[in-house]
Amino acid sequence: MRTLSSLAGVFAAMACALVLPGCDPKQNGETPPSATSSPAATTGTTSANGGSTDYLEAFEKPRKPEGALTIKVITNGNSPFWDSMGKGLAVGLKEVGAKGDWNAPQQTDHASQKTLFEQTLAANPDGIAVSPIQAEAFVAVIDAAVDKKVPVITFDSDSPSSKRLAYIGTNNYEAGRAAGEAALKLFPNGGNFVAFVGNMSAENARQRYQGFLDATQGKIQMLQEPYEDDKDAVGRAHSNVADAITRYGNKINGFLGLYSYNGPAIVDEVEKAGLLGKVKIICFDGEPRTLENLRKRKVDVTVVQKPYEFGRLAAHLLSLINRKGLSAALDELEKEANKLGMKLDKQKRILDTGVTVVTPENADAFLAELKARGLEST
Repeated sequence: MRTLSSLAGVFAAMACALVLPGCDPKQNGETPPSATSSPAATTGTTSANGGSTDYLEAFEKPRKPEGALTIKVITNGNSPFWDSMGKGLAVGLKEVGAKGDWNAPQQTDHASQKTLFEQTLAANPDGIAVSPIQAEAFVAVIDAAVDKKVPVITFDSDSPSSKRLAYIGTNNYEAGRAAGEAALKLFPNGGNFVAFVGNMSAENARQRYQGFLDATQGKIQMLQEPYEDDKDAVGRAHSNVADAITRYGNKINGFLGLYSYNGPAIVDEVEKAGLLGKVKIICFDGEPRTLENLRKRKVDVTVVQKPYEFGRLAAHLLSLINRKGLSAALDELEKEANKLGMKLDKQKRILDTGVTVVTPENADAFLAELKARGLEST
């Protein structure tokens, strides 16, 4: 097995130039672990939602110290955002010598994702990573797999009430705060915004939106609750923006897109309405069209995650859980997190991968870094 730090040098350069100062894991009252503290025991402690974690004892011993491993990843949909994750997963699987792939549900709803997860579980994989569409509804699905002694971790969007063994991804509350702070720079005297999202039932959506609200502290007024499109990137994502423009007209100063495809949809409809340059657009993630729109100054800010690392580190963590057991796996993950400037809360088993704030001013440098890694989006 290659070491986790094989790509650290490349990522470090990008971090120094572009990465937002480290996001502290503050949601749900989390506190970062001490750099010198000893590994927290995983059994008998409290989970991310304060419950018992006695079930973790079954994963303390190596589950499969030798032999072939098969790792499966399930996203919450299919969009260019996941292309980068897929490349990271492929690299991670190669590094740990495991087989695996990733799949998206046929329909972007809980029932379809649940069916895909159960089909995946029936094939007896050695680990599953999933980004739940509905955090609470997916608790029973994850718990059933963990009760069968199959390691399950979440990424991108958490299900903190479940028995998932760990979460890898953005501290979405802090990412929302970063977007809110960017909005205040654009509107120091306040403004009126409308937000758009796939599903507010998803943990990542709720936390991003709350972070934005808390950062703006009422200086940015939301004209209504976020429009939801049920991850219909072609239809409802566009019609929602058109509806907001019709409903609120010149009262809108800014648009906030919480999911990756919302940014391009907002630009399309704002351009149709002849409002480009008259309003500000803040969005999340770096789909190819969003990055191009940044260069053309059609988008003012995008808060970019690190899906490449979601995939790569998920492969490593699930492999390590099988080979060494959960506590030892977290020890190894912490070493890599420190090298990459990420933060691991071992008590709650949450790895905050951080974000990058991209504006038209640093878009070219960001795109150059992506190209150097063989990526077109993130």
